Amino acid sequence: MPLLGTAARGQTNIAIEAVSGEQPVMAATAIATTMSAGITQPSGGSVGSRIRLILFGWSASGTITINGTGVPASTEVATVPAPTPQQLQSPQLATFEYESVNLYTAITNFQCSAPLVTGGGVLVVKQCQGGKFNIPDTAFKSGRKVPTYSPNEHSGLMARDKKIIATVNEPDIGTWDSDFYGDLSLYWVYLMVGSPTWVTIPAAPLSVVASATITAAMTIANQPTAPGMKLIIVASTWASGAAITIVGTSYGLPATEVVTIGANGTYYSANVYSAITSIGGTTNATTLVITGVFGWWGTATSESTRQTAVVEHFDGSASWVHPFTYTTDGEMTIPNKGEVKLSLKGGAQDKIPIGDRTTNPLNVSRIASIGAPLADMPVAGWQTRVWIDAITGTAGATDSQDVDEEIKVSIKAGVEPHWTFVNSQNFSRAYPQKPDCAR
Repeated sequence: MPLLGTAARGQTNIAIEAVSGEQPVMAATAIATTMSAGITQPSGGSVGSRIRLILFGWSASGTITINGTGVPASTEVATVPAPTPQQLQSPQLATFEYESVNLYTAITNFQCSAPLVTGGGVLVVKQCQGGKFNIPDTAFKSGRKVPTYSPNEHSGLMARDKKIIATVNEPDIGTWDSDFYGDLSLYWVYLMVGSPTWVTIPAAPLSVVASATITAAMTIANQPTAPGMKLIIVASTWASGAAITIVGTSYGLPATEVVTIGANGTYYSANVYSAITSIGGTTNATTLVITGVFGWWGTATSESTRQTAVVEHFDGSASWVHPFTYTTDGEMTIPNKGEVKLSLKGGAQDKIPIGDRTTNPLNVSRIASIGAPLADMPVAGWQTRVWIDAITGTAGATDSQDVDEEIKVSIKAGVEPHWTFVNSQNFSRAYPQKPDCAR
């Protein structure tokens, strides 16, 4: 018998949320054969959104089909079982819920099979943003906590738990650990500290291709400066079909990448180039300006706006999505003789299983298929310098060579979730508290 998937094949995707938490797609609507009225389109951007079906008061088995534009497929069928006797006892509370495997950028309609329509029911549809980046964490554990209440009534009986109700949903993320990466660990900064203000290094980027429309062989004004540069590609006067191929050398190896220009805006090379052989594409009216930088310098302070995220996680046996994820505790540990470590703790609006939980096997990931990021490397502790400046002096001016063994930065930045009266067990708002930082 083959060994099945385990947590060793786990995967975590993340995206900083454009809008925090789940958002409505369709308000409570009596189920019908085809439901297309009152649909709010997904707001997950180019990545797309997961669609959550919540069915109340149904009385028969059937199917609900999601039709739209999605990845990896545009149509998805959720199989609805007949309600259990317990669910029939409380049709206003009992629900069937399904989180889509596909990420949708547009919804056409929802279609319900004849038995469902005949039996009746009410459908509510929500959405949450999909994961955008695959991050190389080393541990991730979350839990869904719904405390119950059982009144200790004077009923003439010794039995206590005659009536039990569920209170609010309080999911937590108790463990979220990783090594520190130059690019892939930016989520830690956005969640714990806030959105940085960015400047390029150097402040004036190197001109690589001056303003020109796309041709087969664009003129290269300057080669990247050693040891290598990322390319910034700014597109204007966009025309359909715009794309360029960059051929050069990255970390001493031949490298080729294609950058597809889907609209006016700013694009970035995936590779760091030490030399460029050619840049070009099929002749197109889109105008490009290409520059090179060593990197970006970000500055975040206690006044920076902290962000929320959507986190998808495959733990080897199930796939989950956590909308409205916030963090409250973060640590960066820099040992001189080891690797730099990061850790986070926090909470989320919900912990939602993705896809059909009755399918066997479950040990196949259902989160977005994003390539493993192999180009970015973890940082070793010795790759660190320390400046200790007078509080009235200039930051980064006084180099100290006396710091030894280990540096630990610990941030506690509380978040206060609020359950407003919106007929939901999940919190709808969260307010940041003043942070405490220890070194």
